[in-house]
Amino acid sequence: MNNKLIYLARRADGISREDWPRVWKSHAIFAAKFPVAGARIEWLRYCNRVDQPMLDGKPVDLPMLSTAHDGVANLNNGQNEPSLSPLPDEIRRQFETDELRVFDMLVKNFAFPCTETPIRDGRPGKAALYLFLPRKTGISRDSFKTRFDGEHAALARKSIDAIAGLTRHAHNHPVQELPAPFAFDGIVEIWFETNDAAVRALSQGALDAILNDIANFCNMDDAAIMLTQPCHAWPPDEALVQDPTA
Repeated sequence: MNNKLIYLARRADGISREDWPRVWKSHAIFAAKFPVAGARIEWLRYCNRVDQPMLDGKPVDLPMLSTAHDGVANLNNGQNEPSLSPLPDEIRRQFETDELRVFDMLVKNFAFPCTETPIRDGRPGKAALYLFLPRKTGISRDSFKTRFDGEHAALARKSIDAIAGLTRHAHNHPVQELPAPFAFDGIVEIWFETNDAAVRALSQGALDAILNDIANFCNMDDAAIMLTQPCHAWPPDEALVQDPTA
């Protein structure tokens, strides 16, 4: 079973959208001073929100995308403990001080230790679509998981071969329930070779079958859908470094 930590980040007051990737990366540099934390991680991506989707150099309107948060962190722990597992008290206090420098609240309030169901296993690409999904009223968590990893996963596996540039697709299952506004029952991550490939899939219908089926069992009014690009990678991946601030 693959263990992960995914969190839906919002920047602290006083940090601009332009400065956010640099400040966020500084938190990773801080965390790297503590081997006990980094030893659990096989790979990670900090994924910054795409503010204006572009295709072939032209802006594209994608009204389903959320702008309520600034980025998504994706930490793959493999068979190790999830990264939010307890740290020694002194280290945890230092982490929390730095978290409040970077984020609008402590990470534990918006982080999801997860187990992963791969739909297509592969490398993260240069763009990622994340869907944070709450179940519809009247559907239990067990019924949601059965539908998510059963009928919906089968549909997704049939659909993705026709989606150009898709490199990785996974379902992530939070192992604990968080209160609103983070009451999500499943998290989808879909990676693409390029930002253009992601925008093309969203704007030209390639993802419609997947998204339409999700709407059958998820409360889309409270869902968070984000198009992102990696701004920090570990182990370092030069192919993902888009600019000197990354």
